[in-house]
Amino acid sequence: MRTIHTIAAVTLLLTVSTVPCFALRAISVLTKDEAREMGITLRVQGTGPTDVWVELEFKPENKLKNYHHVELEIGEANKSLLSYAPLRDTRSSAGVVTVRFLSHRDFVDKLSLSVVCGEFDAVGYTLRVKEFVEPLKAK
Repeated sequence: MRTIHTIAAVTLLLTVSTVPCFALRAISVLTKDEAREMGITLRVQGTGPTDVWVELEFKPENKLKNYHHVELEIGEANKSLLSYAPLRDTRSSAGVVTVRFLSHRDFVDKLSLSVVCGEFDAVGYTLRVKEFVEPLKAK
């Protein structure tokens, strides 16, 4: 009887250990040039004295063909203020994916967007918003 319990326990452990891990993701921080080569456009447009629209646009092809979602992260130095917020996207009839949101101007230098491709073997292409825009002036 003890042998049956041992075999059952080992079988259960082997079964559970073959489930894909959801915590691991390859992350690449993109430069302006790398993003441009991948067809990613990031725009920040002022809307009044305190707010800006942040818009990310790309076509899910080549490295982005397994596009899954876009995540927002807010942080400074090694301190995370918001670690994970999936954003809703819209798709045009031409297949272009657009994500946009409104932010206070003071947070632009703390924003990062990650384009996540794949589910189980996910890759995240991270764009630090401050590296893609000119310094903003109040309107």
